[in-house]
Amino acid sequence: MFPRFASIRCFPLQQFGTVPHSHSSPFSFLTYCTIATDTDIDTDIDIDERLKRPHRVNSIRNLKNLDAALNFFQKMVTMNPLPTVKDFNLLVSFVVKMKHYETSISLIKHFCSLDVKPNVVTLNIVINCLCRLRHTPFAFSVLGIMFKIGLEPTVVTLTTIVNGLCIEGNVAEAVNLVEHVEKMGYQPDSHMYGAIINGLCKTGDTSSAIRFLRKMEERNCKAQVIVYSTIIDSLCKDRLVSEALNLWSEMVGKGIQPNVVTYTCLIHGLCTSSRWKEAATLLNEMTQKEIYPNVQTFNILVDALCKEGLLMGAKSIIAYMVQMGEEPNVVTYNSLISGYCLQNQMKEAMRVFDLIADKGCLPDIVTYSSLINGWCKVKDVDKAISLLGDMVNKGLHPDVVIWNTLIGGFCNAGKPLAAKELFFTMHKHGQLPNLQTCGIILDGLFKCSFHSEAISLFREMEKMNLDLNIVIYSIMLREMCSSGQLKDAQKLFSCLPAKGLKVSVYTYTIMIQALCKEGLLDEAEDLLMKMEEDGCLADMCTYNVLVQGLLRTKDFSRSRKYLQIMKAKGLLADATTTELLIHYFSDLDKLHDVQLLSSVEEELGSHYRIQLMQLCGTNDDSWMEKWGSLVAQYVILLEKLI
Repeated sequence: MFPRFASIRCFPLQQFGTVPHSHSSPFSFLTYCTIATDTDIDTDIDIDERLKRPHRVNSIRNLKNLDAALNFFQKMVTMNPLPTVKDFNLLVSFVVKMKHYETSISLIKHFCSLDVKPNVVTLNIVINCLCRLRHTPFAFSVLGIMFKIGLEPTVVTLTTIVNGLCIEGNVAEAVNLVEHVEKMGYQPDSHMYGAIINGLCKTGDTSSAIRFLRKMEERNCKAQVIVYSTIIDSLCKDRLVSEALNLWSEMVGKGIQPNVVTYTCLIHGLCTSSRWKEAATLLNEMTQKEIYPNVQTFNILVDALCKEGLLMGAKSIIAYMVQMGEEPNVVTYNSLISGYCLQNQMKEAMRVFDLIADKGCLPDIVTYSSLINGWCKVKDVDKAISLLGDMVNKGLHPDVVIWNTLIGGFCNAGKPLAAKELFFTMHKHGQLPNLQTCGIILDGLFKCSFHSEAISLFREMEKMNLDLNIVIYSIMLREMCSSGQLKDAQKLFSCLPAKGLKVSVYTYTIMIQALCKEGLLDEAEDLLMKMEEDGCLADMCTYNVLVQGLLRTKDFSRSRKYLQIMKAKGLLADATTTELLIHYFSDLDKLHDVQLLSSVEEELGSHYRIQLMQLCGTNDDSWMEKWGSLVAQYVILLEKLI
């Protein structure tokens, strides 16, 4: 119970939420209510009412559904005298448990309008409903009304708001609220700390969660197993499995017994880290303690084994699962199907698919996604498209991942025009293509030499307002340049800033390479300068394509300038650049082999001498005897070097 304060209204509500003024708040009716105390409730009940109340309470507790609750509420509001606020609170709490939050608030508003005096429990119910509806600012409004009408919030009140803030993702505000109530002299209990720890773990802030756990200990507030399980799970998700095991040992040392959730979290972490023996030890330990693994525990084990390709182990776990009385569900079967698909064992995957129906389970979108991906991998797109039809007939709507898989599958199978049809079919099914879809289909059309179809589709994409990014435009520029459409590419490139796109180093390199290919070296250099003026730094690929263009025209002076820049920046010449440089020097008749090596080494750096010595299998000057034959084979050798 919170201590009572004389200046309770000093609570800074505006700091923690947008608190509407009472005249605009949908809960302003509460401002005009008188407040019920336990004494009021007891004295207002006559003898007949006292006799009737146990029967009414029993009736409320035996209600089965919302309709029954609403019908009983109508009976209650017509009773004379009216039931107490405790009875109304009990009925509304039942409606809240069914997650009918808006209805619950309406019922409270109704009985308050009949002059039934609300108490702190009533307003806690309102706050809980608002938080569940993600209307935490209004929850603060109700908290303000509580202060205004003289009610003091309880630990339940503030814990509910803390939890509401966490549900909405406002964990920082929740932390501030907890710290503020502590400064005001309120003592948070294990539920409030648990709510904030859960919120922190969900946002990945495990270190702050542990800080609050230590604060609980300092204040002699005992942490329950659920708090430890939450932090252990978060540590495992952060791949800090050793730290999770240490916290586990600490928990057990304090006499807090782990439950099936704690074991499941740790087993998941160990499996993710491929610590199979420790996972098996924990599994045996929990069964010896008569803490039996649930379907989630088994599913974690099956999924981890399937991802590692250990399908026999996964099947053994499923057999043990059945032996323990746990029936595999669709998640279990999905993991097994995915495992078979990863190994291209499609017949086995389809056997499991058939087994799902035999066991009375319904395949879901994950089932079909795995199978469609598997068939596309083995280039059997007919079976993949058949599964698409099957899932649609069963009322399942394929998501963008499935459409992308199918479009990519048809492109890889050499059927890009069919993939293009799928692109428009997905739109008819109400699924908008994403950027990955656009990239897959355009790349597929270009690779299969359907250039005009790709460009036509790209124009349609622009009209569809798909918010195409620089990756898509780079695909178009690359293919335009490679097919000799440099002018069209330059025109498209010049439009990119107007589209609000920041040109990447990859895109600049595409254009510089195209200009070099056409012999437009001055323009290529100008574009390099513009690139750096725009704050986009050239990388190794950019310099290499420019140097190669210059060397092909025997312009050694300019190529040497860029080679020196590359050396200064620690960037290496690639095999093609080195090949062209060797060609350039070997064409000079006066240079002998040793001079040739020195010239190449001068431009590219001494690391090439070390690499050549290693390649020739010697650490002394005898490698130079092999230099002549090495120059003759430089294409193969330099590929190994670089």
